Amino acid sequence: MEFDIIGAGALGLLFGGKLASSGATVRFWTRTPEQAALLKREGIHLAEPDGTSIIIEGRRFEAYYMEESGGHDKVGRAEWMLITTKQRHLDAKLLTAVERLVNPDTKVVCFQNGIGHLEMVGSALPGLPVYAAITTEGAKRMNDYTVSRAGQGTTRIGKSDGTPDQSGEGESLAKMLGKAGFTALLSKDIEREIYRKLLINAAINPLTAIWRVANGQLLENEERLRMLRQLCEEGVAVYGALGIPCDEDMFDQIVAVCRSTSTNISSMLKDVREGLPTEIDYINGKLVEMARNKGISVPGHETVWRLVRAL
Repeated sequence: MEFDIIGAGALGLLFGGKLASSGATVRFWTRTPEQAALLKREGIHLAEPDGTSIIIEGRRFEAYYMEESGGHDKVGRAEWMLITTKQRHLDAKLLTAVERLVNPDTKVVCFQNGIGHLEMVGSALPGLPVYAAITTEGAKRMNDYTVSRAGQGTTRIGKSDGTPDQSGEGESLAKMLGKAGFTALLSKDIEREIYRKLLINAAINPLTAIWRVANGQLLENEERLRMLRQLCEEGVAVYGALGIPCDEDMFDQIVAVCRSTSTNISSMLKDVREGLPTEIDYINGKLVEMARNKGISVPGHETVWRLVRAL
């Protein structure tokens, strides 16, 4: 299989690097020419959770600056395009560059948190199959060519329009990811997975960013648990009003995620520490928007949304 990896952040380096090491043809498309050159020179340094490290040499993949995509001889060859950038990077400029890379048979997979991105990508690439990927893989980019894998998670893939994977293309991708060392499954209800993850992120991420704590520390005292529960219950109420399916034990699931990722630093906290824009608008901001459309009060989400934006 041939893959174009859009974005060489933590997830891009992790998935692209392991796909390349398993024998797939991989091309990275980076935001800067400096990173593309570094990847080719240094390779990808991947630290696994068990303490082992591997180097995927630069000769085993290709790396190009995204703005080179117009007129490049590598354009239009990939069977799969994995878009691994954060949602805030999905602007008109990037989507125009992405449009130049695809061919009529390209399948696109979106790894973004939050909601709204699938519609944006689908509008930019009409006629192409768009898949959503929901992953619990933990990864941290240490520098432009080094990534640390915090723990092995599960990646669920499904067509964004909810239609069955009758062609078997999604199943083939899941098998290729399995060969590369990931636990990948084809979801029959990816929309439910998307909204489940949205609610989990909306409860955990802003609180870690505001209080500057790891995920597990949200469980350390009653005040933190009370706020975590409020954000969960407000989200469940919004889902109920909109007819979005939601598990009855969502709070227990959120607590379980905090425990299983107890030492993880959320991406939102990482962005705040580094002085970068966060994904708060696409997570809590979207929940607030959904609530307002139904006339529902969500004071917890309103508050954390504004606090994180102010940071």
